[in-house]
Formats: sequence, structure tokens, C-alpha cells
Amino acid sequence: MKKQLLIILFFPFLIFSQSNSDCDYKKEYDDGNMYEGCTDVEGRFNGKGKYTWANGSYFSGDWVNNKREGSGEFKSSDGSLYIGDWVNNKRDGKGKYTTSDGNIYEGYYKNNMRNGQGVYSYKIGSQKSVESGVFKNDMFFTGTKTSNLGQGITIESEFMNGERVSLVQISPDFKMESSGSYFSNGTLKSGTKKVLKKNGEVVVSEYKNGDEVMNSIRSNIKNYYNANDVKGDLDSIIIDLEFEENDNTKYINLNFLTNKKTQTENERFIFDTGAEMFSIGHNLFNKLKQNGLDYVDLGIVVPTIGVRGEPSDNMVIKIKEISIGEYKLKNIIAFVETLETANSSLLGIGFLKKFSEAQWSLISNQLTLYK
Repeated sequence: MKKQLLIILFFPFLIFSQSNSDCDYKKEYDDGNMYEGCTDVEGRFNGKGKYTWANGSYFSGDWVNNKREGSGEFKSSDGSLYIGDWVNNKRDGKGKYTTSDGNIYEGYYKNNMRNGQGVYSYKIGSQKSVESGVFKNDMFFTGTKTSNLGQGITIESEFMNGERVSLVQISPDFKMESSGSYFSNGTLKSGTKKVLKKNGEVVVSEYKNGDEVMNSIRSNIKNYYNANDVKGDLDSIIIDLEFEENDNTKYINLNFLTNKKTQTENERFIFDTGAEMFSIGHNLFNKLKQNGLDYVDLGIVVPTIGVRGEPSDNMVIKIKEISIGEYKLKNIIAFVETLETANSSLLGIGFLKKFSEAQWSLISNQLTLYK
């Protein structure tokens, strides 16, 4: 009776010892690969084990019938590392993947690709980015992407179904917000863009198929804008922009008051919202000066680069009065080209800042000015 009891007591221990011996399996293959860990009675990898390839890559974790199944880590010979869930030899489930250059994805996989909720942190050159949201077939699908470009510049984009739908850029001097559809490089294709400058100005633009079709600027009343400098009975006026056939250049007419008080000079300017300055060409200024333009030389010279790339100096003046449509403007700052060959006269953003707000449409070719 005592002998039978001893056999019963020690029998489970004998089975456990025999099971452990299956996990002491180790084999080196002719190609230089090696496996060490658990096998079943038929010699298949089952349970915990580590398989090392000849190039240094290895997988350490769970095996089911010679396949990676369960949890484990795979480190490639290039230094990249995945730790997480596996199904049928593929990353499947939750895991963390770190590339050899330090990029990290942490989230869900399906069929060896990023699928489901996750966070991907990566670096391209000096630009650091984080994509947080839903991934589909290894691509960022829905969520927020934040990029740090350095020098105080960050960009935050919202994605929906694989497409960027909005973008916010924060820089030391301005904040830019946009929404709509975008090109692959992140530039706005169709939609609205708003720029809020540090000095208080607000610029709003409408885009269609990559072209700017409407724009507006709202001046900072503490900056250049002065309500007393704009005279007129109407709250706003509409100016038709002129253009030549087969020429995308827009033109606008201004009237300059001379010292004779009764005489004005009607002159044509290029409407250029890409230019910051209100600039008067060399020949035009000499003409206006000879006709008695009422202005003050502020004694400031600003070096610039001319249209043809040649260096030029601009004289800065303050003009007493200019008329545009039904408005009369006082105390206008203008840059005068001193180079004889510099004869382009531009009406840029600086002129529009004389108004509380300016809107222009490149579809209707109209400029609306608000007193």
C-alpha cells in the first residue's frame, strides 16, 4: 500500500521533468541558422524558443507548429526591433517597432502592416513628426500629424480617410490656418487659408485647383492703418482691376495730387499682392516730381534687388495725397526706384494696409476697400 502511494505522489513530478527536457532542444543548421528552445514530440517548434539566423537576426518568443505565434521579439541584423504579438509568422495584434535610426511605431498590426490605433514618431533630417490616430494598410489614415521643423516652427495637420483636411502652422512671426483639399506636399489645393501675423494683421485667401482666387487683408489699427488717413463718404468701394488680353498681370489706376491743387496725374500700377512695398518706378517718379508732386523725402535709403536681378537703392518718401476710386488717402509711404532702368511701379500689400480691410478676387478681377 505504501509503495503504491509513493508512485502516485511522484508520478506528476516525473511527467513535469520529461516536459522540461523538451525545452532543452538545440540545433545548429548547415546554413548557419540555429534554434534553441521547446519542441513537441515530432520535433516541431512549440512553446518558447529562440531562432537565430546566420546574419544575426533573431526571434525569441512563442512558437506554434514551427511558426511565430503569440508574443515575442524579432531583431533584424540592421538593428530594427519589434516586440509584440504574432500570428502565422506575421506581426499581428499590439506591438512596438523601432527602426535602426530610432523611428518608433507603437500600436496595432494586421497581416504584418500597421492597422488600427497607433502612434508613429519619426525623423526626416532635422524634422521631427508624430502621427497619432488610425492606420490602415501601413498608411496613416485618420488622426493628427504634428511636425516640428525647428526654429520655432510647428505644423499640425488633421487627416480623414487618408486625406489631409486641415493644417495649422505656428511660426515665431505668424500663425497660419487652412482647411480644404491638399496636394501631396501639403500645400493647399482648394479651400481657405488664414494668416494671423504677430503685428495683428489678418490675411485670408481662397484657393481653387492650386490657384489663389480671392484674398483679403485686415490691417492692424495700431500699426500702419490710420482711419484719419482715408477720406470718403462710403464705408467701402469696389475697384475694377484692369488686365491685358493674354496677360495675367493685373493693373490699377491711382491719381496723384500735385502742388497746384487742381491738377492730378492718373497713373497705372501693377497690382502685386506678392510685393510688400508700394513702389514707384524711376521714370514715373521723375515725371510726377516735375509736375509738382507733393511729397517729403524721409532721408531713408533701402537696398533692394531689381526685377532683372540687379542691385538697386530705394528712396523712401511720404506722399501727401493719392486718390483711388472715391477715396482720398493721406500720408502714403512709398519706395522710389533710383536705378534708371528700374521702371516697374507696384501697388503691393503696403498700400492696402492704409485701409481697415481689403479684399480682392482674381475671378471677378475686383478690389474691395473698406474705410
